Amino acid sequence: MENTPVARNPFTQEKHRREVFWQITVPLIIGLAFIAGLVALTIVTAAQGGNVSQAADTSLIFLLIPVMVMALIVLAILAALAYGIIWMNKNLPPYFKIAQDAMVRVSKGMISVADKLTDPVIRFKSMMASLEAFKRK
Repeated sequence: MENTPVARNPFTQEKHRREVFWQITVPLIIGLAFIAGLVALTIVTAAQGGNVSQAADTSLIFLLIPVMVMALIVLAILAALAYGIIWMNKNLPPYFKIAQDAMVRVSKGMISVADKLTDPVIRFKSMMASLEAFKRK
């Protein structure tokens, strides 16, 4: 059986292209234009003999913004983890007790089954050992 490519729906393909353009391309272009404008403003300020310290401070702010955004993401993840741990610590112990009780019942059942399975063998070996001891006397 040959894999033939399925023809795409032209209406949904066009809708997808429009959405990609408006939701990805346009915001990316606007953001890059904004950053380019800030860079140009910094260069022009420094080139006009302005305070170089001010341009350096502005550049430092531009460098720190992505780091701060990533730090906020990490902070949000850590806060969610802390909340989740607190929630689990409060809500899960009763369920763990139920699971523990079930495992104790399973363990007792397994021990009971194992005892029932091995009892005839132990009795037989015991009888054989007592017969051997009786023969020796």
